[in-house]
Amino acid sequence: MYAKIICAIGLGSRERAERLLRTSQALLTPGGELTVVHVIERSPSGDESPDNWAVSVIGEAEEKLNALCKRLGIIASVDVRMGTASKTLLIVAKEKKADLVVLATHASDILDRIFGSTVEYVTRHAECSVLIDRAEKSDHSATTKGKDKKG
Repeated sequence: MYAKIICAIGLGSRERAERLLRTSQALLTPGGELTVVHVIERSPSGDESPDNWAVSVIGEAEEKLNALCKRLGIIASVDVRMGTASKTLLIVAKEKKADLVVLATHASDILDRIFGSTVEYVTRHAECSVLIDRAEKSDHSATTKGKDKKG
């Protein structure tokens, strides 16, 4: 059981988000703190303060995540930020003094191979435990179909 958990919710399916939230809730010590984090990645525009688009997107994400938690009966604080997902998750975990970060993998793509994945970065640099929800086999089947054939 963990007293302070960060649950990272990305752009995946609602079912995956629900599974991550339920897993986080199950691992939380009674009276513990659950923080649901979503990071909006955007190319830097050079502006120091968020523009109208950013404020709108952050507000919409907070609203959706709060509604999801309420529907599942999960008490959590929601923290939506702009930035690089991997680094921002680690910043929030440090700020909250988290003892666990829960996040999910996705089907690997070429960008992951070039730049590395968020999960890989968080796993290597987190100062606390990390729980990784692996992508379902069906998530990988589309990207691996045909690669197993010997010719």
